[in-house]
Amino acid sequence: MVFSYDYSELPQIVLVEIFSYLKHNDLLTASSTCSSWRNVLYHPKLWSSIPYRCLRLNLIDRHNDIQSFRYLTNNFLSITRYIEISFDPTDINIIKSILQILDTLSCTNRQIKILIFRPTSTRCALAENEQPFIPLCDKIYHLLEQIVESNQAMEIISFGCWFESLFRIEEIVHVLAQKQSQSIQQLHLASIKSSETHSIADIYLSSQSFLPFSSLNTLSIDATYFTNELLHCLVQQSASLKRLIVHVCEFRSDTQPIDETVWHSIASIMPNLRVAVHMLNAHETFRKYSRVLRPGMPLSHLRMYFCSSLNVDLLCYLSVHYRSTLECLDVIDSVTEPALRYHNLFRAEPDPLVLLAWQCKKLTSLTILGYEVLEVNLLAIAKLRPQLRRLNVCADCVMTLQYGHLQMNRQFVEDEDGNDAFIQYGICTNSIQTIIGQVLGWQWHPLSKHEIPIGVYEYTVPLELSFIEQIHNIFESSM
Repeated sequence: MVFSYDYSELPQIVLVEIFSYLKHNDLLTASSTCSSWRNVLYHPKLWSSIPYRCLRLNLIDRHNDIQSFRYLTNNFLSITRYIEISFDPTDINIIKSILQILDTLSCTNRQIKILIFRPTSTRCALAENEQPFIPLCDKIYHLLEQIVESNQAMEIISFGCWFESLFRIEEIVHVLAQKQSQSIQQLHLASIKSSETHSIADIYLSSQSFLPFSSLNTLSIDATYFTNELLHCLVQQSASLKRLIVHVCEFRSDTQPIDETVWHSIASIMPNLRVAVHMLNAHETFRKYSRVLRPGMPLSHLRMYFCSSLNVDLLCYLSVHYRSTLECLDVIDSVTEPALRYHNLFRAEPDPLVLLAWQCKKLTSLTILGYEVLEVNLLAIAKLRPQLRRLNVCADCVMTLQYGHLQMNRQFVEDEDGNDAFIQYGICTNSIQTIIGQVLGWQWHPLSKHEIPIGVYEYTVPLELSFIEQIHNIFESSM
């Protein structure tokens, strides 16, 4: 005899135990089965289990997002431990909604472990010279202060380069040092600045503020605050530091390079520390870059976004000093006509990008967008580093170079000893693509226009739209 059973009548305590084993998306799918299963979704146990379930709040297009946004905040904001807020910081009405969220969190939620902000832009809803701007920043700070003071053991905080939240960065760090210094594991204070956005470079932040943080393993910060004193403080109290992310948006005349002796000391005390440097709209010479990229720095990731500064000197410097640490080189610039060049293709010496792939044994990710790259050099890079998990170039910038001579009828005849060169752009043959894919162990192809960041081809859009999402993902990748 077969007995039928209505699973919607299972006791809630049983359903909660079963649902606790589900992944987040599977939990949401199961909750749509019936009303009794739906009610289980609101049980606090499901939102306090480890690993924490993320409550993702999206308020980018207010007209389309507001209904879902209100439902999630009304039902889950007070019980979740992991909150991620994606929003458009240029819309003052959205900012008002964010203030309401922060106010609710400060009053109703005492168990926040992870708080992540993901603004879609570095621009602000109000201009810095507008009268309400300072009061708005003060309001955000006071709400954040209340959240930090009302929670017991926050683990991860990322301000996501949100300018208004970082306007009072010194006070924020001071409050965190007082209330959360023993529990904070990841702290993201870095910003993105350019001539078109606000600058917070003159805001003072004492290196001594970081002394109390004893559990910190990941820190992102602007190069403005990246000093010998800061590193000494981190060495004293944060021997657990594994990851340091430095944002370079400008080179101030009063910025001093880190002492080599400091880096040697760090290497002995924190041998597992890896440093990522992000150059953001920093159009400068190699000499100024070398003030940040010190030889003793354990550089694992270098990302250069719209700096137009990749050249032979920089590539050779990376090959020499970071051959045992460099894992990722990402260079993104606008595609121009003609494309940018990182060296003279017609000179006899080896290609510096190929040399870098040969020297840097740990290299697993290489992105070069906006620069001419020879098809044959891509093949050489793949063969030298078959462990590459990412090899990104613009299809329009891949080129073939043939030597030969022009005949009287203007036809080109290939000849190794010829005096003429024939260049073709946007050409990467199927056979080369197949060979590169076989060497790397995955299907490889150069990127077309719709596969690359918008600012590479669209010169009228704000450049930060091309990389701010990637910055957010980098911040969260260490979680």
